[in-house]
Amino acid sequence: MNQLFLQLVQSVAGNVITIVVLELVAAALGFVVAWFYARSVYTPVIKGLEADKANLNNQVVKLKDEIGKLDEKVNILSGKISGLEEQVAEKDNEIKNLTSAAIHIGKYAISKTKGGGDYFNLKATNGQIILTSVMYSSVADLNNAIDSVRGNCNDDNRYERKISSNNKHYFNLTSSNGQVLGRSEMYESVAGMENGIASVKKNGISTIIVEE
Repeated sequence: MNQLFLQLVQSVAGNVITIVVLELVAAALGFVVAWFYARSVYTPVIKGLEADKANLNNQVVKLKDEIGKLDEKVNILSGKISGLEEQVAEKDNEIKNLTSAAIHIGKYAISKTKGGGDYFNLKATNGQIILTSVMYSSVADLNNAIDSVRGNCNDDNRYERKISSNNKHYFNLTSSNGQVLGRSEMYESVAGMENGIASVKKNGISTIIVEE
């Protein structure tokens, strides 16, 4: 009886061991099969993702290069803009200076004689006559003379300093060919005459012409 029971126990134990071993083998085979399946399925996906990642990295590098180039262009344009702004500021100052100077510049007052001749008086800002032209037969000649005064008034060599028969000082303004363009009033002193010349140099560039 005991021997029969022992045989039964051994038989059951052997079957249990066999079942456990088979389950372990089945589990191992299932793991191996699952690993190969996962590898076959996910490896291409991973490679595709890695390729996408590399492509995105390349695009990022290219974009950074383009941004760098754009920054250089922006810096160049900013420099050009700054230069243009400086030029605009300079021109604005020139305009302001010219405007300010124009306020303190005299005028050419043109008139006709009873005989029909044309002449001009160059007047300072205070209305004082500082230069009187010779007589001209036409307005065109008169305007040419005014242009000549503008072109010659700042050349000191164009002024003929003279003394009248009654010892008064005066000057003539001449053109490059020696033609007299205008004559000053009479002055009591050389200093007064030189002040008159300085006034003609200042006011002779005026572009203001009026009829009186």
